[in-house]
Amino acid sequence: MKTFTLLSIFIICWVQHIIAYPQNKLPAGTIIVAQDGSGNFRTLQSAIDSLSNSASSERVIYIKNGTYREQILCQKKYVTLVGENKDKVIITYDLNHAKTGSSSKCASFRAYGDNFKAFDITFENTAPFPGTDAQAPAINCNANNHYFENCNFLSYQDTLLSNSGNHYFKNCYIRGFTDFIWGSGRAVFEQCTIHVQGKPGMTNSGYLTANGNKDVNLKKSGFLITNSKVTTDGHSFYLGRTWRQYCYVIFDRTEFPGDKIVREGWLTFNSNPEYAQTSKVGEYKCYGSNYNTYGRVGWSTNFNNVPSIKDFLGDISYVTDSFYFGKVATTTTTTTTTTTTTTTTTTTTTTTTTQAPTPLPTNNNNNQNCASLFYQCGGKNYKGSTCCKEGTCKKYNEDFSMCSN
Repeated sequence: MKTFTLLSIFIICWVQHIIAYPQNKLPAGTIIVAQDGSGNFRTLQSAIDSLSNSASSERVIYIKNGTYREQILCQKKYVTLVGENKDKVIITYDLNHAKTGSSSKCASFRAYGDNFKAFDITFENTAPFPGTDAQAPAINCNANNHYFENCNFLSYQDTLLSNSGNHYFKNCYIRGFTDFIWGSGRAVFEQCTIHVQGKPGMTNSGYLTANGNKDVNLKKSGFLITNSKVTTDGHSFYLGRTWRQYCYVIFDRTEFPGDKIVREGWLTFNSNPEYAQTSKVGEYKCYGSNYNTYGRVGWSTNFNNVPSIKDFLGDISYVTDSFYFGKVATTTTTTTTTTTTTTTTTTTTTTTTTQAPTPLPTNNNNNQNCASLFYQCGGKNYKGSTCCKEGTCKKYNEDFSMCSN
């Protein structure tokens, strides 16, 4: 009994180490968010808003345990969020398409700045499901070089939106039922658990993915799900639906409950059955109890080989460019934080100089020399700009617009 007790304590401590980041290892200048007032800010949005609009190196925000009922908008670059415990730091809200008129605006967390990272955090949307216009993303990634590790994403419909840009998810838990990994971004999911979760009484099947690639060369968008695991609460499911003309999805060496995959595997949207002939979706060396590819639709692909993560995403050196992986800051940074009672300014200076970031192109209306980023097309408080590197500027609502072909 004594041996068992000691072993149990060891296992508990080991698990706690995996899911919790120690506060004493944070870099100097880290902003602390704590609901009890023990940090620099009580809300995450106020901490993000305190950051300067320009940056060329990582700014760290540490979030203490708590349920933060906030809809967050992060337009700042080089922001890294670290939770104290991934199951106890919960960012949650309850908007859906029915309430906002937009499947992207209603996301609980909107990450609109380049080089955004998050570790050990739960992102959640608790909007009602099922129902009309029940799309309710937990997160909306809409910029380049995003990285998530040890995070949970919880909703039912449209849980994780890879909207535009390149995004990398590692060792994450993604829960949903309908099209719950979707969007027009380029995303990799490595060593993730993808869980199909319905509601009592539901008899229909779920859909794991809905990719929005419109590039015939399959370079701009697509999902690579590699060395991951799909689980279910008992509901059957399709691997995905072809949302756009050149939908591109690969399941690579992923474990499945084989008897829960709808035999056909893939489905088109009723409005565009012709996308079956132009999409590239399929599996490579997947496995699991009762798993086989018998009966798959004829237009799916049985891949003979698949791209590596680096080949699929391009340069991924940004991933480990973080204190989280032991990188020591070598740039000059100045962070100012404010609480309700005191103002603290922390300045860390070294002799290394970093070149200022290249400024964004000047806005114009002739679609020349422009960055195809949402804030060049309009962004917050949209004013009608038509600046796009390609395509045209499409307004979705008063807060969000993007370049669209």
